[in-house]
Amino acid sequence: MQSLETYLQSDFEPVDSAQIELPVADEFHVGWWRRLETGDGGDAGTLVTALPQFLVPIEEGASASERYQALVRRGEPASEVAGGPASVDGIFAEPASVRWTVVDHPAGGLPVVTLGHRTDFERAFRAIGGRCEPIPVGPNVHALYVSGLPNPVRMREIEASFLESGGTPADWPAEIRRRRADDATSFHDRIILLHPAPYGGIAADRVGGGLDDAGWVKASMRLRLEHEFTHHATHRLLGSYRLHVHDEVLADLMGFLAGIGRFEAGLFLEGLGVSEGSDEIPEDARLRTYVRELDPAAWPSLVRGLRSVAAAVERRSEAFTAASGVERLRLLLSLSGRDLGALAREGADAELPLAFREPSEKS
Repeated sequence: MQSLETYLQSDFEPVDSAQIELPVADEFHVGWWRRLETGDGGDAGTLVTALPQFLVPIEEGASASERYQALVRRGEPASEVAGGPASVDGIFAEPASVRWTVVDHPAGGLPVVTLGHRTDFERAFRAIGGRCEPIPVGPNVHALYVSGLPNPVRMREIEASFLESGGTPADWPAEIRRRRADDATSFHDRIILLHPAPYGGIAADRVGGGLDDAGWVKASMRLRLEHEFTHHATHRLLGSYRLHVHDEVLADLMGFLAGIGRFEAGLFLEGLGVSEGSDEIPEDARLRTYVRELDPAAWPSLVRGLRSVAAAVERRSEAFTAASGVERLRLLLSLSGRDLGALAREGADAELPLAFREPSEKS
């Protein structure tokens, strides 16, 4: 288990945000998804055709099954692999509410899948986020950013084109290596899943701004979308994406700004499941997802420090509110250079736990 001091260390690569050219060009896989789109995006059928992972039943040991190996590992056409669901009706509880489209972003566009039925979201989460294994999906989880998702359909298409243009089977492995070196998404996707629900289990009347329940769900979808795109941005531009509180602070900052136009420390902490009068982390709190490697004895100290982090980010969010698009992303890249300890010290209105203090304060 990690100590709090180790946990607080940043994995983000230091960057000079002024030197990064924004917006960033789309990666290779995005163009392939754009070609699959119709005028209003894609449906459940085109999604399943593009990602044969959906054709593998969700069950224990699925990733080692012959069907998974054939469809995903070896890239065999679905028509040649027996067994499994044959249509979207056998995959999704509500196929009509499954829609996808490529969404543009300053960090590069991504295919975004919206699944209206909770069961379908969990099915998709496990199919593409868990290699078809029945992994748990927390009740407060309504979005997922996936990177490195194998796309055997695109690999098969590229191989066929390579051979048709004069390439040989013996040269194909070298061509794979060349394409991967040129763009890591040549044969793998980055993708976002979304499910409509109030963000972090927060009630609409807590958010304010005249939002009713339906309005808050719509705002939550905008929030989640930008939250997940922020993970994409840090992954692509800062070299890191972790299930970690530092990532969540940055993603929630951008998400709340996109969803409701402001970042509030109290809403951020409530969305994590942190109670105002307690330093404990309840069993159903979203925060538990991000502290799995942290020694539980350090959880109360982390919560106390997070209150100061949230206060500092709320103050810094005023600069973000006036910016948008490229400039907002540039501000985020600059803010990422401040680790949780530095942010906590900026926002501290009480004595911080030892791990959050400056080295000179710890001696």
